Amino acid sequence: MQPTVNIEGLVGGYTGPGGKTILPHRAAAKLDLRLVPDMKKDAAVAALRAHLKARGFGDIEVNVTGGYDPTSTSSQSRLIQAQVAVLKRAGIDPVLWPRNAGSYPGYVFTGEPLKLASGHFGLGHGSGAHAPDEYYVIDSANPNVQGWDGAVLSFVQYLYELAK
Repeated sequence: MQPTVNIEGLVGGYTGPGGKTILPHRAAAKLDLRLVPDMKKDAAVAALRAHLKARGFGDIEVNVTGGYDPTSTSSQSRLIQAQVAVLKRAGIDPVLWPRNAGSYPGYVFTGEPLKLASGHFGLGHGSGAHAPDEYYVIDSANPNVQGWDGAVLSFVQYLYELAK
């Protein structure tokens, strides 16, 4: 519900075998800034730079390697209500989260000039998103978890629900 600054990684000083009693000549931090509606990526980066400078760290180099503006879709939109209907017919009582813990460039749909609804959907099951060990269930032995066929069917049902 609020913007966050996450530390993805920190590197500094000597990290080899044994000890060295030296001051590090370099340190690096990789950050991920999660934005909320009414924020803009460029303004958030400028605020980070201003924050560092105001605290005496204006010499820190900030390299932006990606990012995008936040995205938001009303839970009352036709798109989300179609998702809810399909989930309920499958016996799932969905929980709608105001903010997704992950990120995706949904702003290209929800922002100017389109201002369309955008959301995530699917009845399949997987884990480890964007990781080498990510998986998708092909044939599920658990009646509460859809396999490949059920997941594909859920998208067909979703499209039919949207077409109503």
